[in-house]
Amino acid sequence: MVIPRHLIALDLDGTLLNQDKKISKQTLSYLKRIKNQHVIILATGRPYRSFIKYYQQLGLNTPMVCYNGAYVTNPTDATFQSTSFAFPQAVVKQIYLDIGVDHLDNVMCETNVNIWLLKEEKNLASFFWHENMNIIYGPLENTLNEDPMTMIIKVKKRSPKLDQKVIEAVKKHQGLKVRFWGRSEFCEIYYGHISKGTALLSLLKHYRIPRKYFMSFGDAENDREMLKFAAISFVMKNAEPPIKKYGKFITKKDHQHDGIIDELDRYFKRLSSLK
Repeated sequence: MVIPRHLIALDLDGTLLNQDKKISKQTLSYLKRIKNQHVIILATGRPYRSFIKYYQQLGLNTPMVCYNGAYVTNPTDATFQSTSFAFPQAVVKQIYLDIGVDHLDNVMCETNVNIWLLKEEKNLASFFWHENMNIIYGPLENTLNEDPMTMIIKVKKRSPKLDQKVIEAVKKHQGLKVRFWGRSEFCEIYYGHISKGTALLSLLKHYRIPRKYFMSFGDAENDREMLKFAAISFVMKNAEPPIKKYGKFITKKDHQHDGIIDELDRYFKRLSSLK
C-alpha cells in the first residue's frame, strides 16, 4: 500500500525535545528521512526566534506555528501568507491593573522585536531566548506602546483566591481566556478562538490533506486543541495525568526515549502492511 501524505504536528518542550532541550540523533534522523513524504509542522507556544534552530536542524520548509497559533509563518516561502493576532495594549494594561501590581511578580509581553517586562526574569529569559531582542523594563502602563502577541503573568504566590482574581480580570474582555502553567506561578492570556489546533486545521486546507491523515503529538494543556482536532493524536507518556485524556493514544515511550518516532514507525509499518 502506498502511504498517503500525512500532516504531522509536533509540540517541542516535553515532546520533540528531551530534557536537555535537544532533538535526539535518532529522532532527528528519522524525521529528516520522512519529511519529504509528509508535512511536518512544529507547533509551540514559543516565539519564532526560540525554535528556528530546531526547524533548521530538521531541514523543514513548512510553516511554523508560534505563540500557540497566534503567529503562523513560513521562513522558506515568501509567498506564504503569514497570520498574526495581537492583544490591544489597552486591554493588556487593564488586565494588569485589575489583577493589581501588589499581586504580580512579573509580566511579560512581546512582539517579534520588543519584549516588555516589569523586571528581569531568568526563568522567562531561558525559555524565550531574549538574545538580539529589544528589552524594555518597567510598569506596563508607562512602557507598553504596541499591541503585543503575548501576555504572560507571574503572580507572587498562587492561591485559589488570586487564581479567581486573575480569571475575573481576564474574562471582562471578550474572547480572552487564561491558562495556568500547572502548579507554577505562571499563567498566560490567550484568545479562545485561536490555538495550535485552529492553526493546524488551516494548514490542512493549505496542503489539501484530509483530516483523517492529521497526526499530532503533545504533552501539555496548550496542546489540547491540536490533540482533539487530530484524527490520530498521541499524548506523551511523560505528560501529567490530566493531559492524557486529550489524546486518542498515549506513547509507549517518553520524550527522553524517542517516543515520537517509536509511534510513527509502528504506525507507518502497520499502514504499509495493509492490502
